Amino acid sequence: MGRRLALLIANYTYEDEGLRRLTAPAHDAEALAEVLRDPDIAGFDVTILVNEPHHRIGEALGALFHDRRHDDLTLLYFTGHGLKDDEGRLHLAAANTRRDNLLFTSLPAEQIDRAMSGCMSRRQVLILDCCYSGAFPAAARLTKGDADVHTLERFQGRGRTVLTASDATQYSFEGDRVSGSAPQSVFTRHLVQGLRDGGADLDGDGDITLDELYAYVHDRVVGEMPQQRPKKQDDVEGRIVIARNVNWALPAHLRHALRSPIATDRLGAVESLAHLYRIGNETVRGLAEEELRRLSEDDSRSVSGAAAAHLQDRPVVEAPAPVPAPAPAPTPVPSGPVRARPAPGTELWSFQTDNCVRSTPTVVDGVVYVGGDGGSLHAVDTATGERRWSRALDAGPVRSTPAVRGDLVYATARRILFATDTGTGQGRWDFGERRADVSATVGVVADRVCVANSGTVFVLDAETGTKHWGYAVGMTPHRWVVMDGPVAIVGNTGNHVYAVDAYSQRRKWGTRVADSPVSGAPALSDGILYVGNQRGEVHALETSYGQRKWRYDTGSPIRSAPTVANGTVYVGNDDERLYALDAATGEVKWRFTATGPVRTTPAVAGATVHFGSDDGCVYAVDTATGRERWRFPTGGPIVSSPVVDGGVLYVGSDDTRLYAVRVAD
Repeated sequence: MGRRLALLIANYTYEDEGLRRLTAPAHDAEALAEVLRDPDIAGFDVTILVNEPHHRIGEALGALFHDRRHDDLTLLYFTGHGLKDDEGRLHLAAANTRRDNLLFTSLPAEQIDRAMSGCMSRRQVLILDCCYSGAFPAAARLTKGDADVHTLERFQGRGRTVLTASDATQYSFEGDRVSGSAPQSVFTRHLVQGLRDGGADLDGDGDITLDELYAYVHDRVVGEMPQQRPKKQDDVEGRIVIARNVNWALPAHLRHALRSPIATDRLGAVESLAHLYRIGNETVRGLAEEELRRLSEDDSRSVSGAAAAHLQDRPVVEAPAPVPAPAPAPTPVPSGPVRARPAPGTELWSFQTDNCVRSTPTVVDGVVYVGGDGGSLHAVDTATGERRWSRALDAGPVRSTPAVRGDLVYATARRILFATDTGTGQGRWDFGERRADVSATVGVVADRVCVANSGTVFVLDAETGTKHWGYAVGMTPHRWVVMDGPVAIVGNTGNHVYAVDAYSQRRKWGTRVADSPVSGAPALSDGILYVGNQRGEVHALETSYGQRKWRYDTGSPIRSAPTVANGTVYVGNDDERLYALDAATGEVKWRFTATGPVRTTPAVAGATVHFGSDDGCVYAVDTATGRERWRFPTGGPIVSSPVVDGGVLYVGSDDTRLYAVRVAD
């Protein structure tokens, strides 16, 4: 276990009379230090600096980031005034800071960023509860620059998470004023409260992660002070547990079910306890196991059997049915062993590819087609997992989703679209405009194939690859193409989605999807396009005119396409969660937390939604309740989106293999 070290900096009195005195910082730092030091909650080694000059703070910063191991967790918290110089650069104010000499009397954000970048720790947390516009007297001239502080852009780095109280020309409010008698700022007050009482443990697993803490604080700050909107940015592997929920207890509904005289209520509690045992920390698992052991002695056979099965980590076996009256002799059956159908989550076979598999498989007529990062396209028999053929495209990683039409399979690799014979694996034709990479998806409609690259949609003859025409739309490279009948819908690396008719060569509409690049190819259902972006938003757009029906913000970047099934939109994001949203309204039905970012498009089969995570597992989750049914581990992160066909799930992994996994019928 790495060390947990925190440096808390609070400044509220300043030598420069132009900087207003603040009341909250000292209280903020003391309250946060108390909860971080608590060995039962967070267990940090905490250092506090209050109203110190910039050189003393600089020395402490150097000590915080010096001689750290990769698994150490460092936390830097600053509360006080933030200032911008005439070039728009951010500075954190110390006790001796002068507005007319920021370079030599403050803490420039650039220096802090350099100190963090030079630190060996890959688990760094920076929390800023400051503003810059509130630092100036009402009559003073504001600094130059735009309306944003751009804090997140100034503190980018591998292994780093940044939380800010706000990022625009706003006050980081102390109650309802910048200077006043409020004992704590809105942001830090909710930060401390979420850690102290465990309210930030949003998924109820007994641990409070940084993602959960941010989501908790964001919602409460915005609810109390709509003018102030906290921000978050991270680039870390896995999740960072910042604290434990010391007040964790069995949910009230579960306690009621356990006390219920009705056996079906107690049986339902078994599944909830099993879920807590799978996702919970040591404390939660201990309590869940204790209750499961008690239920294993329940007077109901179905309850005791289910509890015992979970304790033994084996499938639940139904209680035997009553013995029927003697029946006629059974019909003879062929000799040999009787093979039971594999349980859901069981590996049927795996296929070794040429490199990491980040392509989404396509299954057609007993063959699964998938690309590899080694530059090859593979055709694999779905029944046996044996190679039908492999074709080296020699154009870079093949991460596209293969598209099949007749006897041709289409796949892209960087700047080229390849058409391959499905039976022999021989190339038929290829198409490439060498100016930029072609889109990672291919649209196929009737006798035409649509692909895009740097701002142009190309429509080709599906059999020969002959270009019918190219239509310039937008100014930036396109990432994907999907077909809505004869209409090709494309999304680019900017923040736009366009629709072009593949036959009439006419642009139908274009729309801007917030201020963030769109993610993977969208989901289409009943005339509605569901698309995510790297800002973390899901947008529902009408395909007829591109008008937005609703928008939902998940709070963390979305890297892959949503899936829509039975009135529900499923989408994953970087905060390790899968969201289930109402397709008509965008309201959240439930959230499921994995142990790594979810960068795959979910696949729904029956009452189960399946998806992969960077933690290397494929998860199967109940579509109605959001509870885990099973998980299948692989040897590497899963970026390849799973597909389900005929009761089998096919998915690639960064461990270089393509897997076939049994799912429920």
